[in-house]
Amino acid sequence: MEGVLYKPMQGKRILIIEDQLETAMALCRALVQAVGDRHQVDICPLADVALKRLRYEQFDLIVTDQCMPGTSGLDLIRHVRQTNPQTRTILMTAFGSPAVESQARQLGAGYLLKPFSLQEFVTAAHRMLGEENEGKEHQEGQKQTSSEKEIEFQLFS
Repeated sequence: MEGVLYKPMQGKRILIIEDQLETAMALCRALVQAVGDRHQVDICPLADVALKRLRYEQFDLIVTDQCMPGTSGLDLIRHVRQTNPQTRTILMTAFGSPAVESQARQLGAGYLLKPFSLQEFVTAAHRMLGEENEGKEHQEGQKQTSSEKEIEFQLFS
């Protein structure tokens, strides 16, 4: 599934690149819930398709998984740094290592090691967009039930 999932009239553009649809949808819903109608959140399931979109579209934040068919998340971030250096990035991975984290940080990317909570994700996105206070407010305002935590664990483990 590719396309715009939530499109406000104005605001920042966020692209989530994740080949696991359930994970991508959960991340999208968390951002939409946190930012309301202030930002546009898109999902793209493949890094190669995302690279094509980046030729013609500008995004303020790109969130990408590291391990995907075709291009790795780190390679995608390197491309973004060369072509759109103002675009912020976050690398997510379940297969983290100090080397991968170091490479992501050297590229100026945020780094999230799976499993992580949706609150951690939203806070990281706000931080990368320069909206630190909104991330804290969202985190304080969210209360999760045990079933929601279980769903998060299943999505991000």
